[in-house]
Amino acid sequence: MQIDSLRYFIALAQAGSFYGAAKNLLISQQGLNKAITSLETELGIKLVERSRRGVRLTSDGEVFLKHAERIVNDHRSMVDELLDGRFEGPEGEEPITLYVSYYGAQTAVSNTAYIGLLAENSTYLEEPFDKLIQRATLSDGGDLCYLDINAKSLPSILQNPNVSFEPIMKTTFGFVCREDSPLARETALHRVDVAKMPIVLNSHREMTQLAEWLFRDHPLDNVRMSVTSPRMLLEFLHASDYEAIAAFDSFGFFVSQLDANMPTDGLKFVPLSTPEAVSQVGFLYPRHRKLSLHAQHCVDLLKRFLAENCGEYFE
Repeated sequence: MQIDSLRYFIALAQAGSFYGAAKNLLISQQGLNKAITSLETELGIKLVERSRRGVRLTSDGEVFLKHAERIVNDHRSMVDELLDGRFEGPEGEEPITLYVSYYGAQTAVSNTAYIGLLAENSTYLEEPFDKLIQRATLSDGGDLCYLDINAKSLPSILQNPNVSFEPIMKTTFGFVCREDSPLARETALHRVDVAKMPIVLNSHREMTQLAEWLFRDHPLDNVRMSVTSPRMLLEFLHASDYEAIAAFDSFGFFVSQLDANMPTDGLKFVPLSTPEAVSQVGFLYPRHRKLSLHAQHCVDLLKRFLAENCGEYFE
């Protein structure tokens, strides 16, 4: 019986459906159903009643849930006590290195608590996307690669038989505008409608490439400013006329709103309407190697941090 199987069962009980639980876990419904069926086979009892309306725990399932929650909590507490504060692994192993894309680095910059979390558990290095794929391919399971994957970069992951990707959140490319702008009333923006507008862009190579790719059929030809500082992009909006918009992503703007030093008051984020604007953010693993306990602990810490500090975003 695997600890992940217990986590899956708890998620299913909380969601009340395979669809909802699989969505929350970011796994396939087929994989979740297989895990629950394996549990029932191993125990020789029926844990859930399946129907078109969802799932309902059996009486045995209720008992199993109580013990599963305790086991998962005890396992988390055990790992925390064993590993928290340790920079090196067992027997003098090198510390975990967390390789990140530009987006992962921006996530860290936005929150000092997250930076402290990383400092206690890993060495943190920003590298280009292509280099991260190489890192994950050659990893022995002791290091981690944290990156964002969009529709443009997805083929390079799907076509690589040596890596697997575990998404932990989504973010959507879009634009920030002033609340008095007509665009603020829109639920989504069409590329053709914003291509000619005065725009400020993040000039980092990865973000510029994504913007160019998304607007490949509608080139942005009215760029007023291009900088790598999110603060400067937001300050530009306050200083300019209401028609200007700043390229951003949904999670990036959310964490900016959590920072009292970021000028987000009076501004609103509106996503692009195209599905291509959605990116998955998560960990890239070597497919044929198991993560070390320290590496898995670092992953769990990040998931917990996001759940505890960014719950409103995920809702």
